Amino acid sequence: MMKFISYLLIIFSLTALVTGCFASPPLDEIRPVSSGAATITEAPTSLQMKASETATTKATSTPENDVTTLKKETSYHIANTPELAQLPELPNGCEAVAATMLLNWAGLWVTKQQVADALPKGEMPYVNDDGAFIGSNPEKVFVGDPYDAGYGIYHAPMAETLNQLLPERIVDMSGSTFEQLLKTIQSGTPVMVWATEQMDAPFLELEWQDEEDQLVEWYQPEHALLLTGWDDAYAYMNDPMTGKEEAYDIAEFRSVWESMGSQAITVK
Repeated sequence: MMKFISYLLIIFSLTALVTGCFASPPLDEIRPVSSGAATITEAPTSLQMKASETATTKATSTPENDVTTLKKETSYHIANTPELAQLPELPNGCEAVAATMLLNWAGLWVTKQQVADALPKGEMPYVNDDGAFIGSNPEKVFVGDPYDAGYGIYHAPMAETLNQLLPERIVDMSGSTFEQLLKTIQSGTPVMVWATEQMDAPFLELEWQDEEDQLVEWYQPEHALLLTGWDDAYAYMNDPMTGKEEAYDIAEFRSVWESMGSQAITVK
């Protein structure tokens, strides 16, 4: 009985309602725009952005020999990338918002609500008639509802959805090295990445079985962002939680990104 009550408490905590969501336009309104006349309702975009590279030198000395050395610092930044916020419409829709910023940058007129509506969705974890704790798998669908109570979605089903919206241009580079990730920014293309809020260390919050009896482990505070630049100290990202570009310690970002499975999606 105590185990059943515990399950009920978990389910109750997962189903807290969020109000104030807006209705989204129908998917048949999605349309590509040309680079010469791209107009995006939520944020401006450009199809001709390149990463800007700057080099500076710093004078440093060591107490042993008091010899001054010059250290070259390089930074890359993609200017004028769309900045969108997930709140208030999509309290659990960071993945949809990060993906929308990527699509907008690539020249596709689409709203965050349209991307959220296009995602495949599945049930939140619940206790079935046999007393088992089961739910959907984020490697296949969005678990829950991005407009309400939900967990999220991982790279494979997200890439499949984006490929339907922008055919033959989506690149799922999940599993790449961190160096390959940075080189993509260096080439002038932003990347959607999976990390955590504020680059906090991820922790295992909940486990359940999916419909095919596969174990699902959900790590919090999972978060998706759009990587737009980097230098020796920081990684720069458009953060759906704040609706603007943020700078995060690059070493912390690397650790969190790799811990969350090195998930990344870009465009070509």
